[in-house]
Amino acid sequence: METVKSIIMKTLISFQDIEVTLSGQTLVIANNKIRRELDLSSGTPRTVSLQDAQGMEFANPAKADADLAFIAMYPAGMDPAIPWAVTDISAEKVPESFRDSEHVKVAISMREEVSETEYLREYIIYPGFPAISVRNAIRPKVLPILYWTPRGNLDQDLYRPDIRESRADSILCAAGFLPEKTVSFAGRTDYHDELMKEHKADQEYLNGNLLFCKNSSGAGFLYLQEAPPSGERRDMETCDFRVKDGEIHSCSWGIHPSEIRPGKTFRGYRHDLLVYHSDEERDALLKAFLKKRFSAKPYSVMVNPWGCGHFPQLVSETFLIDEMKAAAEVGATHYQIDDAWQEGGSLAELSSKNRHITEKFWRISQERLNGTFAPIMKAAKEAGILPGLWMAPSFNCEYQDWKAFAERVLELHGEYGFNAFKIDSVMIRTYEAEENLRSLLEYVREKTNGEVYFNLDTTNGQRPGYFLFLEYGNIFLENRYVCHLWGVGYHPEKTLRSLWRLAKYMRPQELQIEVPYAGDINPEFYAQKPWCPPQTYPQDYWAAIAMFANPLLWFAPSTVKPEDRAGIRAVMEIHKTHRDAIFAGEIHPVGQEPDGKAFTGLLSHNAETGKAYLILYREAGAEAEKAELLLPQTRASQWKRIAGSGSVATGETGKIGVTMPRTSYLMLESV
Repeated sequence: METVKSIIMKTLISFQDIEVTLSGQTLVIANNKIRRELDLSSGTPRTVSLQDAQGMEFANPAKADADLAFIAMYPAGMDPAIPWAVTDISAEKVPESFRDSEHVKVAISMREEVSETEYLREYIIYPGFPAISVRNAIRPKVLPILYWTPRGNLDQDLYRPDIRESRADSILCAAGFLPEKTVSFAGRTDYHDELMKEHKADQEYLNGNLLFCKNSSGAGFLYLQEAPPSGERRDMETCDFRVKDGEIHSCSWGIHPSEIRPGKTFRGYRHDLLVYHSDEERDALLKAFLKKRFSAKPYSVMVNPWGCGHFPQLVSETFLIDEMKAAAEVGATHYQIDDAWQEGGSLAELSSKNRHITEKFWRISQERLNGTFAPIMKAAKEAGILPGLWMAPSFNCEYQDWKAFAERVLELHGEYGFNAFKIDSVMIRTYEAEENLRSLLEYVREKTNGEVYFNLDTTNGQRPGYFLFLEYGNIFLENRYVCHLWGVGYHPEKTLRSLWRLAKYMRPQELQIEVPYAGDINPEFYAQKPWCPPQTYPQDYWAAIAMFANPLLWFAPSTVKPEDRAGIRAVMEIHKTHRDAIFAGEIHPVGQEPDGKAFTGLLSHNAETGKAYLILYREAGAEAEKAELLLPQTRASQWKRIAGSGSVATGETGKIGVTMPRTSYLMLESV
């Protein structure tokens, strides 16, 4: 094996504008947008330079510590008696797939000589894009030196902070760069209305999936951790990010030290680093990166009838045949059969009784469906509806039976054409569970060449969240009912607020947004709620909230009045007509944050073509009928109405004047 010391000068790879070079103990990973220089002299990478295309320097070369470390294992340079060595460096081109866009991967193998621990650090860089990602792996021969018992209050002062902390990556900021904020996301949306929160980065220990750092001119960099929300992580870390003396540590590997097993390889979460020059450029770049990172899945207007509140009691062959016809009448493209089709019992039974799942569980019910989906699929095909299915892998055995479950998914896909599978009841409580679940999703996507994708439920339990496993599907965001006497409940203002806030840092193209049916409302439930009742808004307003995402029609369409079906269909047809153009752009929030009193909306802007779409909402409590809104990202000055109510005063670039009736929406297209 060729060691670093034997290499004088070498180009490891040159692909498009990407060039990776090794000169002595200096490794440079670069394209025409970003350049990262690493010093390997301590036996592990230390970032001494991070530059953009203009040569702006984001990193201080005086950084003393290594870029990576694992909790309670000795980092390079801490103790001269514990040497590290780089044992191999390689680079390869990775072609585009459902997992990722085309990129170059650089791999550095390292060894800590005393404990004989092996590390692998991977860098990922894309052609022509200002981002470099890292992912680390560890293969130890020994366990970390750390007490992790939860009993008692161990004196944490016994352990140095840098020993108690993992570092997936770190940067010592160049002069003038300061941490600005972090952004955290909430899992278990059944219990949370605040799905995204911004926090000032004014303390040492910070949490969130995103951290932003910038200088007085607005230039800066960000870290994105492809990990579950902070509250759902298993590791032993004090925080997700640590900031001290100008150094930023992106901490989480996502591995608790008690999970380590000698002789086995453990891979941490991926951490993405992007550089930018302004807030507006930052927002556009983050969206562009997410699009590049997570290749597009089929978009949908999906019916999931669970939202009606009594789906299991309705399920029969006749009912589902009628549902397929009615799904077409509300403008749906997909129909997802939820919990009640299977032979083995309900999800509630599975969960409450901690039941072990056998092969019989996922057979088609003889009693309700005669053991086959064939007549229902025939009806779906005649109606032009694509079939989807609900399933829940075995959370209570760490998904050790993932292969059998995956094969059952493939059987249902092959025999009946199911392409969209809602994955529910997920609990990722151990590293093994996470890796087994990843194997399940990866295997199915691989075997079907990406044709099958998953709706990843984030409503309860320890779920992947907003950025983990997104290459395997999109996000089933919320259960918001109008019929039950429990739960958060559906309010148009709250659903719109969730979408609006998430659209700051996520792509709504990856979200399913619920549209319940007003006819399912339980008045008793809303008598107990302080927010205005949803019937304050018309049904088409509910539907229009989901226009710039993937509408999830959260009802049983065969139980909907024909005139209401037609009204919902009208909105969905507008969505489908313009969806490809809307989704080709990046979607940003505009106006005020929805709170029941706002003029608010979403803007889709295509940076390549200049095309823009705008959807505006006047909420029930917005007293003024007129508003002026700033439109970031777009230079459009002329607009025409596509749908909804109201009028616009156009002319000034980057602004729009709007007049709208109360509780109405207005959809516009740039001219």
